[in-house]
Amino acid sequence: MIGTNDDQEITIDEDPLPLGPVTTPSPVQPTPETTPATDPVPAPVPDEEIVLDEEIPLGPVDPAESLPQTGEASPAPYYITGLAIAGVGLLLSRTARTSRRKR
Repeated sequence: MIGTNDDQEITIDEDPLPLGPVTTPSPVQPTPETTPATDPVPAPVPDEEIVLDEEIPLGPVDPAESLPQTGEASPAPYYITGLAIAGVGLLLSRTARTSRRKR
């Protein structure tokens, strides 16, 4: 096998098994504490007023206005060019084949 060296032995030491009993911690019982009654503190009033920036549109949205124009053109000129190049290739292969036969 590639990347292996069978001449070297590697010994892996395993962790020893615990021989004593397992100790489980006893659950701690919470002691009830009395808390002094406090008066509710009013929440601080913010100094700034929060204003929503955008208005929610209430009617239908025109998709021509909301979608970006990517400038994508029709792929037809590329298809026509590809067919023309393929046609020229077929024409040249036939003329080359007929010119070899005449010699």
